[in-house]
Amino acid sequence: MAGHRFPSCSRSRYAPAARLALACALALAGAFAAEDPSDPWIDRIEPLGGQVATTVEVTLVGSNLERPATLEFDSPHLAWQSAGTDGQGALTGRIVIGADAPLGPHIATLRTPRGLSNSRMFYVDRFASTPEVEPNDTIASAQTIRLGPQTIQGGMYQLKDIDTYRFEARAGERWTFDLRSIEYGGFLENDMSLLDSDGNRVAFNDDRDEYLETPFIEHTFERSGTYYLQLDQYRGPQRVNCHKNCGYMLRIGNLPVAHAAFPPGARAGRQVELSLRGRWLQDVERIWLAPVRRSEYYRLTFPYTIPLRVADADPGRLTVDIEERHGDRVTGRLTIPSDAPRGLWRIWTESPGGSTDAISFEVSDMAEPDCARAISPSPEGVACNGVLGRHNDEHEYWLALRADRPVVVTTLAAQLGLPYIDTVLELFDSDGSLVAEHDDLMSGQGTVIGNPDSMLYFRAPESGRYRLVVRDRIDRGGPDMVYRLRIEEREPRFALLAAPENLNVEAGATERIDVLMMPEPGFRDAVDVWIEGSPQGVSEALGQFRAEQFFGPSGDGDNVVIPTAFLDVAVAADLPAGDYPLQILGRARGSDETVEAFSTLWIGPPRKRNDVRRPLESVRLTVVDPPKATEDEPASETLAGGSE
Repeated sequence: MAGHRFPSCSRSRYAPAARLALACALALAGAFAAEDPSDPWIDRIEPLGGQVATTVEVTLVGSNLERPATLEFDSPHLAWQSAGTDGQGALTGRIVIGADAPLGPHIATLRTPRGLSNSRMFYVDRFASTPEVEPNDTIASAQTIRLGPQTIQGGMYQLKDIDTYRFEARAGERWTFDLRSIEYGGFLENDMSLLDSDGNRVAFNDDRDEYLETPFIEHTFERSGTYYLQLDQYRGPQRVNCHKNCGYMLRIGNLPVAHAAFPPGARAGRQVELSLRGRWLQDVERIWLAPVRRSEYYRLTFPYTIPLRVADADPGRLTVDIEERHGDRVTGRLTIPSDAPRGLWRIWTESPGGSTDAISFEVSDMAEPDCARAISPSPEGVACNGVLGRHNDEHEYWLALRADRPVVVTTLAAQLGLPYIDTVLELFDSDGSLVAEHDDLMSGQGTVIGNPDSMLYFRAPESGRYRLVVRDRIDRGGPDMVYRLRIEEREPRFALLAAPENLNVEAGATERIDVLMMPEPGFRDAVDVWIEGSPQGVSEALGQFRAEQFFGPSGDGDNVVIPTAFLDVAVAADLPAGDYPLQILGRARGSDETVEAFSTLWIGPPRKRNDVRRPLESVRLTVVDPPKATEDEPASETLAGGSE
């Protein structure tokens, strides 16, 4: 809540050219405005979650967690009951989880006299929770648990920490050990080993697939006896520190595993036959879809090509009428109402072992013609669904393109949660010459800025038939290699991201908002940005992006350079305390289309490796009263610290 601290990139007050060039080419890890050190900040919520229809004791660890404080949620079915402090500088309380609370992660933000904190996530689970108990670093000190459906709530707050669990298993039993952190609000990267009674490794996993860096083990025990599950931290050359947000959820169960759905999307108002592919699907009793809530966008990367919902849709469900079950697939009929929210839906399965979410499904307005025939792109878009079923498989589509009309071709796969496919698009003219190609929206690996889906932009020099090829980058194939192809006749677009998510300002002060622009391939125009409809007492602010500013991986390959503009927001001295949402808009020069900026919840440590994120509405300005401390008596108690 300090006063003006940064130069502006607005039209009315330009920074020197050298400074502007540097500021507008910041790496992702440091692109956002530094958080004010006096703002409330939550490092973590521990535990990361709790069972539905229970009350969970929690601790909020961070800094400037001034009381009185209230934890606000994205759902009316979660409520906060304050309990005070833990004596070590952290807030304690209870989260009351209602019986109707949606399963999955939820967004939580702390409101204090200093303003609003950053947001964190809290997971609502079907399974009962078991707390981790230290010390449990070795087999000799392993924590004994009963092998049964449960979620172990744990954490690794020292770089040397290892967690070991001891249990008894019976021959022939199949169990799944599913560790989550990055997806559910933590920032811990683990590996997981299953050991026999002598400490010999029976199974091991580091990354569950090519894009999620948390481990998963599915194992059928050959012999009865004592076993150990051991969790270790990533100990690679970068020595990534999860910066106090080191919690995890280890779900032990006997659940089905779904790797892909076909089709991966459909047009609203249609009925489709939906097929899930995976393992142990013969036990699935129910399948339903629910609109993805903001906290469930666990594959949100930049650029991101699916329209985002920054306000949660009605949590209504679409039930699949199951028709056939096998071990490797289950099929049924899905009816999509014409008024179903467009965008992502989450697919859930329920079996005798419990409920689990699998992958995502897109509901759109795009036409779905017979894609074996020539496709004529339109502004409304055309969608085709495919499976690269065999090794070296290539799918061929014929496009009837019009001269000098822009066409954008996109694949959806990794953004839907599919575990392996890495699409490549290639476009050939009538002579068989390659005229355009595209591999990754953003190079990278896992949650480190990577988006392996493809987006090809092309403007045909002459009308005619063009051959589009879709393949996997390393020519893999199989039932999990599903993709959704979208073809639109339009110009490339851009997205705007504003930060910080919550801007706490004292009346009479000026603060900065960072606006980041993420262009689609082929977008090169200058963009103007501004704050629309500022409340009385809040200044207007203007900014701009130059044409053809660089957007892409940095030289070290572990960050991404994003063009950035700065908006200075001045608050009148007499503006009453309260919340004032800010609508930040942008428009390309020469275009009539307006783009609204969204904000994000950043899971990682501030200003470091902020790779996993969730979309939020645009910046919320909170005007706060200045502290009224006296020399004899402080106005309030400020809490800072907690264990690391």
